[in-house]
Amino acid sequence: MTTANFQNAITWVSSEDLTARQYYPVAFDDGLIANDSLEAVGILLNKPKQGEFASIGVFGVMKFRAGLAVNSEGYRLRVTTSGYVVPCESGYYSVGRALDTVTSGSIGRGFFNFATPTYWTSSR
Repeated sequence: MTTANFQNAITWVSSEDLTARQYYPVAFDDGLIANDSLEAVGILLNKPKQGEFASIGVFGVMKFRAGLAVNSEGYRLRVTTSGYVVPCESGYYSVGRALDTVTSGSIGRGFFNFATPTYWTSSR
């Protein structure tokens, strides 16, 4: 699965061991796993241990860990309270769009913009 065509990333020192959290959204305030789209600053691109540099993709094409099935390309995506990326429903903030279909628990590809989450009022 080819992935990183273009992305803007930032780095900072990880405050905990995130080796098992690659492709999860990361929170802006504490660098831990995010629990909603507004808290998320980007997606963790590497597997840092505590004290190592975490690479966080803020904008562009990136892999993500799906918490629910994404049944179609183009679906808007959001961050859940458990730190997964799922299809966005009306009344939530979207941070990207799916680039392919993904089963729950799998790794998918999406085009993301964590800098400006969009409030979504439709089913797609």
